[in-house]
Amino acid sequence: MSKTFKITSLAVLAFILGISCWAYFGLFGNPLKKNDAEQQITTYLIEQKGYSPEQLIEVQGTYSSKSSEAPYGASVTFADELEAKYQYIIFNNGEIKQYSHTSDYPKHEEPMVR
Repeated sequence: MSKTFKITSLAVLAFILGISCWAYFGLFGNPLKKNDAEQQITTYLIEQKGYSPEQLIEVQGTYSSKSSEAPYGASVTFADELEAKYQYIIFNNGEIKQYSHTSDYPKHEEPMVR
């Protein structure tokens, strides 16, 4: 193989890898930022809302490509309402708000943002 072919092949592979990463992060978000969102929302619920860690069964980071104002957040499951999911979002200014829930009779409802 010629040196030019190797360089061209490497450039094409690098380009494809770059586009793939850009597309992945655009669709699914940055995994590190989703992890940060989990930590921030867990801290918010414990320190500001008074929940104990035992009351939080699952805090799963989320990403929405539709929102430039609050793209990251988390889905929370509470111990006393296992069938319900509560969605929290983190605005770019750091403010955290409950966005929605799936409960018919919510036990943890906060004033929501729409």
